[in-house]
Amino acid sequence: MSRDKHQRRLLPPYLATGTSGAALPSTLDTLTALRASGIPLASYHTSVHRRVVELVTGGSLTAVEIAGYLALPVSVGLVLAEQLVSDGLLNASVPVPDALAPSRAGRPSRQLMEEVLSGLQSLRVA
Repeated sequence: MSRDKHQRRLLPPYLATGTSGAALPSTLDTLTALRASGIPLASYHTSVHRRVVELVTGGSLTAVEIAGYLALPVSVGLVLAEQLVSDGLLNASVPVPDALAPSRAGRPSRQLMEEVLSGLQSLRVA
């Protein structure tokens, strides 16, 4: 018997994290790219932790994508990712803001160059 899409889970999603207390505020962004580090899982990691590592082995996914693949709330996906990053099992890369991303010509964006120019001009005045 497979679970219907609209049927409730038997266990609350927060139990996937394996913690009993309230989670600490996450330092990860929902768009943080996560990759497996290659370190083996410890015995205290849950099957959901194992699944997260399997998902990012050989590639990378964001915390939002991981939550989507596991059908968990994004907040639970962030907690799982935070736990695995702190244990050294995942490497996290902060997303690059649009202003810092190179343009199609391989040059910095106009917005970034204007901000740099403005900063240099303010230094000259001081």
